Amino acid sequence: AVVVRSKSQKVDPALTIAGLSVALKNLDEKTDGLMLDDDTTTHISALSTWTIASGAAGSLPSFDRVRKLWNSPLDSHKEVCAVLTAITEVIKAQGEEESPIAYFAALLTALETADIKEQQTAISYLLSLVIPTVPQSILRAKFAPSSKLLFTVLEAQSNKDMPVALIRSLLSCFSHLLGEQDPAIWSESSVLHLLEHLIQFIFHSKPKIRHAAQRSLAHLSKTVPTACVLVLRSCVNKLDSYTGSKEAQVTLHTISFIRYILPHCAEAELRAGIESLLRVVTLRHTKVTSAALQALTSVFKQETGITGEMQGQILMNLYSNKPANFDHPITTVWLEALSSGYCNLAKVEPKLGLIMAHSLFSVCSDTMLSKNNDVVQITLVALEEFCVTNIPPGLDEYEEEINANKKFSLGKVVNLLRDMLKLTYQSVWDVVLQVVGSFFQNLTRECAYLVEPLIQSLFAIRDAPDFENNALFNTAVGHVVSLVGVKKLLAVCPLSVETAGTVTIPNGWILPILADHIKNAELQFFVSDLVPLTAILKTKAETLRKENKTLDAKVCFNMEFQIWSLLPSFCQHPTDLMKSFKMIAKTLGSLITQRPEIRNVLCSAIVSLINTCEEEEEKAEIARFAKNFLPIFFNLFLTEPAQESPSIQPVLTAIKSYLSICPVDTLHLFFGKMLEKTREEGLSEHASKAVLELVVAMIAHLGLDDLTTTYDVIVPWLGDASNATRQKRAYQILWSILEGETEAHVTFAISHLSDLHKHLAESLSVAQTGSKKHRLKCLLSLVKKLNVENFSFIPTILPEIVLCVKERNEKTRVAAFKCLVAVGYVVSEKSEDKKQAIQNYFEMIIAGLTGATHLASATLLCLSKIVYEYNSYLESSVLDQILEIVVAMMQSKQREIIKGAISFVKASIGVINYGIVEPHVKSILDSFSSWEKATKHHFRAKVKTILERLLRRFGYELVYKLAGAEHKKVLNNIVKEQRRTKARKNVPRKEEESDGSGADELGEDDDEEETMGEFKQLRGRGARSEVTSRIVEGDNPLDFLDSSMIPRIYKGGKKEPCTLPEKDGKFVIEDLAEKIAETQISDGEEDPEDEIVRAAVNPFGRPKKGIYRQTNTTSSSGGRSNEGKRSNKTVSDGSTYKSNKAAGDMKKKGKAEPFAYVSINQKKGKKKTRGQFDNLIKAGKVGVQKGAKSKKGNKFSK
Repeated sequence: AVVVRSKSQKVDPALTIAGLSVALKNLDEKTDGLMLDDDTTTHISALSTWTIASGAAGSLPSFDRVRKLWNSPLDSHKEVCAVLTAITEVIKAQGEEESPIAYFAALLTALETADIKEQQTAISYLLSLVIPTVPQSILRAKFAPSSKLLFTVLEAQSNKDMPVALIRSLLSCFSHLLGEQDPAIWSESSVLHLLEHLIQFIFHSKPKIRHAAQRSLAHLSKTVPTACVLVLRSCVNKLDSYTGSKEAQVTLHTISFIRYILPHCAEAELRAGIESLLRVVTLRHTKVTSAALQALTSVFKQETGITGEMQGQILMNLYSNKPANFDHPITTVWLEALSSGYCNLAKVEPKLGLIMAHSLFSVCSDTMLSKNNDVVQITLVALEEFCVTNIPPGLDEYEEEINANKKFSLGKVVNLLRDMLKLTYQSVWDVVLQVVGSFFQNLTRECAYLVEPLIQSLFAIRDAPDFENNALFNTAVGHVVSLVGVKKLLAVCPLSVETAGTVTIPNGWILPILADHIKNAELQFFVSDLVPLTAILKTKAETLRKENKTLDAKVCFNMEFQIWSLLPSFCQHPTDLMKSFKMIAKTLGSLITQRPEIRNVLCSAIVSLINTCEEEEEKAEIARFAKNFLPIFFNLFLTEPAQESPSIQPVLTAIKSYLSICPVDTLHLFFGKMLEKTREEGLSEHASKAVLELVVAMIAHLGLDDLTTTYDVIVPWLGDASNATRQKRAYQILWSILEGETEAHVTFAISHLSDLHKHLAESLSVAQTGSKKHRLKCLLSLVKKLNVENFSFIPTILPEIVLCVKERNEKTRVAAFKCLVAVGYVVSEKSEDKKQAIQNYFEMIIAGLTGATHLASATLLCLSKIVYEYNSYLESSVLDQILEIVVAMMQSKQREIIKGAISFVKASIGVINYGIVEPHVKSILDSFSSWEKATKHHFRAKVKTILERLLRRFGYELVYKLAGAEHKKVLNNIVKEQRRTKARKNVPRKEEESDGSGADELGEDDDEEETMGEFKQLRGRGARSEVTSRIVEGDNPLDFLDSSMIPRIYKGGKKEPCTLPEKDGKFVIEDLAEKIAETQISDGEEDPEDEIVRAAVNPFGRPKKGIYRQTNTTSSSGGRSNEGKRSNKTVSDGSTYKSNKAAGDMKKKGKAEPFAYVSINQKKGKKKTRGQFDNLIKAGKVGVQKGAKSKKGNKFSK
């Protein structure tokens, strides 16, 4: 530890610290020699006043907090660090190890002799940190002297000037010290006296001391049951002594503390504490009652020893002390206490929770009508929490009654919910619907008999006048559907067709809700009840169409379509599939063929049925009809659809789903026919594509024999360059074979591996552009199956992969890069030496650099990808060598090669080691300068990107030093852009808008030294700053309506005023132009250019109203400076018309008349233009009136 003594302080060098060694040895031997000698104490006291020069602190983890305070400017923190440094030096000087015992002894010794409060505070704080780590045996052995010392310091503090930090530290020390003592010690009077003294602090008037005492005693009560009983008795006595008087401060402090110790009490003490809280609730003191209820809520939410019987009694007591309806604050906390009590009851006695449910719903039905929104929301939360936490466990206790369809306590809740659905509660139906929905959601399907009366009441409110809660209503009905099932629901709310006049379904609104919530339904119900309804609607629609009633016919069709849309939901886990599917299978087949408008819905139903089947028997039942459905699907898919026909994609999805469960013999039969179709000539383009898609779909489910037959068929297609579509499908089929996961597919791929290599190599020269993506996918699948013995196949396919990264098709390029990376992964994973394998792979790719321009450019792109992915496997010498080669290639005159080299450099800067890239930075920058002018212009954006990456990696100084003159300007520009971006992020928008000068300076060229400094600090001339200006009022008050004031308010730059600090009565002007406009100084609306500003700088001293010519003064005082910008237009400010003899303008011969002209711009709004002309007319009238008065005065003078 290093400490530096201030010049004004001296320490006696003769002081010794030998007593520390003796004390430590005595501690280890468990003797009474705990304290240090006087010399050591004096030495510690002197050292604690020194200043700290470095982080000389104890190495114990307990002092981690102190290390964070090391650079703090606060005197209290400096004192703590100084004391810790002194103690550490004493321990080290004695040659002892830094241990909790050593620090415990030294700190107690220092505390005994410290007489300054600041030193006592620092020592106590360090002691509170180290005591939790001191062994229990030491704390028990030295309890008497240590507790006596701490108590002496605590008792010496006066109530008026009691130091908060010191008391908090001492309380923490007592908490840990007492918590580690033997339980027998709590029978001693001295310990009880000490505890009573500590208890007084939980009622202290200072919050920090009070909270510290509460935390300390709560910790002590948690660890020592005896202390918990004693502390609780004191709190109960305080609560029992309260009689409801206005002075309730001590009672409130007691309540806020008792919530922390009640969960750790035994049942008897817990009951006594809760009874005291309930007694306080009855006193009707608003704050005390609220605090007591909140304390009960906190106790209910914690793990306590409350039994079910006790919890029920507490709830009944709360019901008997229900607050008045108008007492909203108390009602809110009372409901929270009830809700928490029921949640706790669900854990200890679930059945009792349902028995008492009627009381809760009855009370909440009253509070729900409260005019206070907080009470209503708490009511909603209480009922929803009850439904979630109490109903599911409670239903398990009523299993026998539910199975026997007997009514139990929830029947009363259903009746209350029915009452809530009456018009009396219409104003809070949104809350009621949420409660009803939660109630339905947490019931089981076996309880459906209980809620049937509630369903009718729920449906009735939809027809109520001014009903606006459709979304909540639909959610509640959805939970009803999930609970009772669609069959029972439609029995209560039947679907029927009314054909009198307009065709309607009275309860048709329920159809969309059913589609979203039907699950585990009976498929037979759809067949027997809903399918006949669709037939009626279809017949009626055809009749109406013949009668030219198109609109009514469309309504009927929509209703029919909605009913058919329920079929996919019925097909999700149907309960009677084995019985019902054969009843509807024939109907489905006919409708799929005859009704294209509902075909996609029916296909979705079949897909849903197959995908949700879990039993093999059910799959076999559906597969029995494969020979019926698949030909229908095939015919539809092969037939070219009409222009207005629905999408054919759902049909293909249904085919793939059915093929997954199709019997092998049936699949073999259909596949043979499809292969014959592929050989047929004269097929249409759509049919040929469709056949190949069907073959691809079947591949995943074929056996070994069919796979071999397919392979023999497609091999000739691979080399057929005349039919690109067939070649593309052949590669798709081959990829499907190679990607198959069945045993037949794996066996086929292994047995035909060499043959596949041969055919793929032969077909390379005739591969069409559209086929390359699928060919690459085939190569990738083959590479995954390669072993080390077959790695000789990689060099044969590598050139093709490399060239494909330059293909025009984006998907082909992506596939090529994926294949390139995958080959490296396979090579490394299946080789013993991964680094050497990647090295060899890298060398294979490098060979392409010696090829033609196109190949060399593609090779560079591939090298970029490999270096990015596998740079950790490559040796430094290899990377250095390839960097040298690439930099040399950057000097090529071929743009294609330069482009590839730039890509490599961009990738290598970020991933290759710093030391490898740094020597090549100079060469990279020089190669940029060696290009021709056209090449530099072409790659200027890419070069700038590389420069940005070089700056990030190597810093400004190095890159700027190595760069040429032309690139130094680019570097400066990059630095300025970075500075500007950072300034915009750091400066608030208002400040950024208030100063326009910074934006101009950011674009100027600075000298080199200034730029380097700005890059380091990211600040400088161009950094935006808050510009403020103070207006000195002087003796006379300022008239802000005076035009001469505006130049003093406005700051140069943009036409926006500076922000004035609000100080000494001066007010802040945020936007003067808006303030003046609001006071309606101008009669019309403002032009985009501020008329007020132009009026303010008018050289003629005109009045503040009207529109005047824009002058040179205006352009110079408002907006950005236009110096250096040439303009062919001559600007006249009207000064030539000014009269020297009289006010106003005068006409001059040969010049235009001195009037203000406003251009008629049709783009401007009519209102704006009209305002301008109104101002002109008013200004003209003012001039006429002045002229008339002047003329009249002249007459009288005559």
